[in-house]
Amino acid sequence: MRCGLKWLEDVLGGRSSVPELIYGQENQSESKSCVAVPSFHAIDTKGTHSVYRLTQRVTQDVSEWCACENCSTMPTEVENVCCQEIRKVVRRMQQVPDPPTCMVHHPGLEPKCLNYYTLQNIHNIYQADYGPLRRRTEEERYKHLAYRSFVSWCWGYLGRSVRVVIPSCVVLRIRQQFPDPEGQYVGFRPPLN
Repeated sequence: MRCGLKWLEDVLGGRSSVPELIYGQENQSESKSCVAVPSFHAIDTKGTHSVYRLTQRVTQDVSEWCACENCSTMPTEVENVCCQEIRKVVRRMQQVPDPPTCMVHHPGLEPKCLNYYTLQNIHNIYQADYGPLRRRTEEERYKHLAYRSFVSWCWGYLGRSVRVVIPSCVVLRIRQQFPDPEGQYVGFRPPLN
């Protein structure tokens, strides 16, 4: 049972990338009590299909799963993903002449997701399309818009009620730019089916 999530796999010459977690409404008949456990599917050169679970990252040292050296342990298992593990993010990093080792060092991250003027424009577009953004503070609004902008930049338009897990390093960089005064952060929430 996949619990309302779709696993995208990228098998190249027997190698498989780690998951691209996309949460949405693929199958309405699935149980709503499921808890998504990050995993990835791999097919070896002989065609054998295997599923590997990404478990206990919350208790592991970050160096055991982070390849970019900028991640930090997040509160939930599903949020503990490095930018080097998500195919769409790696593809975006490889689009520059000298690809960075981490998405937070990509020259496009600041102008697309962290720049106040860009986010003000995105806010105006959001308001025209969806109405007012209901966030208490300006920092919360900018943080929400920065997450949306990052997802749009890497994945494109996903559709209503479809969410993806943003790499830990990018989440931390956005939180650094738009901190919560009390240090209270929500984290990733799958959509309600």
